[in-house]
Amino acid sequence: MTLTRGVLTFIGLSYIGLFAAAQTATAGSVECTNYQAQHPEWIWCDDFESDSSLEQNYFEVDRRGGRFGVVTGSAFGGNGALRARFAAGVAEAGGVKLSFGRTPVAPTRFTDRNFDDVYWRFYMKTSSNWTGQPNKLARATIFAASNWSQAAIGHLWEDGALGLGLDPATGVSGSTVVTTTYNDFPNLVWLGKLNGSTQVYSAANRDRWMCIEVHMKLNTPGQSNGQFGFWVDDHLEAQASTLNWRGSYTGYGINAVLLENFQNAGAPQQQDRWVDNFIVSTQRIGCSAAAAPKTPNPPTNVHSD
Repeated sequence: MTLTRGVLTFIGLSYIGLFAAAQTATAGSVECTNYQAQHPEWIWCDDFESDSSLEQNYFEVDRRGGRFGVVTGSAFGGNGALRARFAAGVAEAGGVKLSFGRTPVAPTRFTDRNFDDVYWRFYMKTSSNWTGQPNKLARATIFAASNWSQAAIGHLWEDGALGLGLDPATGVSGSTVVTTTYNDFPNLVWLGKLNGSTQVYSAANRDRWMCIEVHMKLNTPGQSNGQFGFWVDDHLEAQASTLNWRGSYTGYGINAVLLENFQNAGAPQQQDRWVDNFIVSTQRIGCSAAAAPKTPNPPTNVHSD
């Protein structure tokens, strides 16, 4: 299959799947205590208070020789946060992979359920000396077989400057998964990239916690009505509403979310990026009571077919 890029289609003034309920998170708050009872819509919650629990909670932890893990002293909530330390000239700085739902790869939680509509939210901060675009940040995917072939991938990666952008891809043709391994780029079809407007990696945003939330909703089998969008500090940055994530494939739903740190050309210097208060949910999560619920601002760069 030829690697191609398409065009995203967007809706400007509305977004399906707005807040089902307001969620408050303020600096210093721990959100995950007894979250299963308080938020039955949450699939997962991690305040990153324990470094030793990473291998228990995630099916893959890349510690990069000690440069990645939970540290204290710079948390959004509680005492700990997940820190990635980038090294000068080195591309990789570690990451974690979360499993949920029915999956052929490391089944862990809710293993009898397919998830077609997922939100994930986390807080992110860069160090006071931060410079440059670190490229990779997070993605959700459908693992379709034990060889890690992927039916769809929702990437939250870079924009063309110092912000974030969406880069959705499908690994399905008709009802057949055509990828044969993880990141099988020759067999992926890219559905169209869209950039946000907030320059999260600019000097003005160094050493400041920013709330980032992503929404991935699979298309109805055989239709092109899938969705993909993201917010920064509860401001809608970009969204798509006519994606064909999976063709007619229904074997598995969204079953993994990855937090990653990979700078394609290598980091320009030693610098840190932290993540805290990580939640995966079937409903909108939000960042603060003041921001919810309300109609989001439309994205400034809207494309149509």
